[in-house]
Amino acid sequence: MLKIVDAKVVTVLRNKRDTVNINIPDGFIFKANKEAEEGNLFMAYRLPVVISDLQPGMGAAKAGMMKSDSIVSINGVTTTSFDLFKAQLDKNMGKEVTVGFVRGGKAMESKVAVDDAGKIGIMLTPLTDIYNTVTREYSIFASIPRGIEMGVEKLTSYVSQMKYVFTSEGAKNLGGFGAIGNIFPESWNWEQFWSITAFLSVILAFMNILPIPALDGGHVLFLLVEIITRRQPSEKFLEYAQMAGMAFLFALLLYANGNDIYRYFFK
Repeated sequence: MLKIVDAKVVTVLRNKRDTVNINIPDGFIFKANKEAEEGNLFMAYRLPVVISDLQPGMGAAKAGMMKSDSIVSINGVTTTSFDLFKAQLDKNMGKEVTVGFVRGGKAMESKVAVDDAGKIGIMLTPLTDIYNTVTREYSIFASIPRGIEMGVEKLTSYVSQMKYVFTSEGAKNLGGFGAIGNIFPESWNWEQFWSITAFLSVILAFMNILPIPALDGGHVLFLLVEIITRRQPSEKFLEYAQMAGMAFLFALLLYANGNDIYRYFFK
């Protein structure tokens, strides 16, 4: 299956009626990753602004807004999703805005003060509490082929993106133990934890079969050479190859963790 990171053109349906072709620039995956590090996700769910709780003393609470109110506009500008809502608040920091919202099916408006940080003091209702979600469960026997299928999908995706490692941007984005730790969620989630752990296992399995001396893939390579040439490499050659492979792996380890340290202190 073609991944979006490999695509040149992506066709999207906009406003449920317009079909738009978007050209994907070179190095898109690195630009998307950089934006994500700065808190600007490439893609995210368009979350409706439904209030789950209010902070006492802030604009929304003072204006009499209530839990379950659904905010639909700011100063007459439609805000059907959180990104649009946030953009309007950012434009009106430290000002008073007219908030349009729906309560119990009835459209209402209220004057709300926005603080200097662009906040009105509300918490959003989680997406899973707004939309009906479906959990697909597998029996023990059905989970085995599904697990294999997911593993193959992860491996195929990872292998297809290996080419980016050999670019200047790819090298800059290599990470070590710190990068691995950062991909785990901040709060415990057993599903995400084991999913990420499985993904790392797939990565290690693939890395181990690369034809690098000191890895299993390197040993397989020498065995293939021996089978084809019918000659066993000398012990001295194997020794030097092993040393070169270990030196390469240690250099890669230091470089990747050095990137983590540089990003932590300077970015």
